[in-house]
Amino acid sequence: MVKNKKIKILFAGGGSGGHIFPIIAVTREMRKLSLEERRNKEFEFFYLGPKDAFADILLSQEGIEVKHVLAGKMRRYFTTKSVFQNIIDIVFKTPIGLVQAFIFIFILAPDVIFSEGGFGSLPTVVGGWLLGVPIFLQESDATPGLANRLLSNFCTEIFVSFPKTPYFKKRMILVGNPIRRELFGGSKKEAQEFFKLAGKKPVVFIMGGSQGSQRINDEILEILGDLVEIFEIIHQCGEKNVSQVEAEAKVVMPEYLARYYHAFGF
Repeated sequence: MVKNKKIKILFAGGGSGGHIFPIIAVTREMRKLSLEERRNKEFEFFYLGPKDAFADILLSQEGIEVKHVLAGKMRRYFTTKSVFQNIIDIVFKTPIGLVQAFIFIFILAPDVIFSEGGFGSLPTVVGGWLLGVPIFLQESDATPGLANRLLSNFCTEIFVSFPKTPYFKKRMILVGNPIRRELFGGSKKEAQEFFKLAGKKPVVFIMGGSQGSQRINDEILEILGDLVEIFEIIHQCGEKNVSQVEAEAKVVMPEYLARYYHAFGF
């Protein structure tokens, strides 16, 4: 009896939590379905993207082999620093990353590439397209960003999370967002203990993504004194921002209301 060939799936993404967690959800579901349906298929999962400690740890824990390529980024705000960074990324990082991705994909010979999008996935998607590998793009947002609009030109199919997603005029399949099953678990009591909630006011959760959002953080801090008068706030502000946000929060809200504000990195 000939043993079935392992199916190699190569993931790509920009490196933020918004790209990494759907990849984890997809790999878990594929393994689960394979076991439930008793399919004689074995999967090998790989990830090729920019170096990111957060992504590397999470993906490695899922048995996904992680490799890195250089990846540029297009900054659409104009300062002297951003212009210089864009030149470095476009002229040097992106071409080098494309060569790295092309070589890796050529050697690996994946059966399919699944991209979560973002500029970090550009080298992998273009390299795979040049080598004729089928490419599937997952668009999680209602309105695609610039990177995914560019990447859509190289894809076999585009999985979208919202009907009538703009810019993608063909090859769209409405599937929703891949999410991890444990998000349906937990309990109110566990949450109260974990977040140390006072439990006397309606709770509002403010989420800025794995890296946080400076704009959201600034807006919340501006009105925080009024918010905690009425609500208990859980504010996910980003690992790099949490110390600064906590320090500013102490300044802008009365001390007796401090127990109604909880800042978390991620």
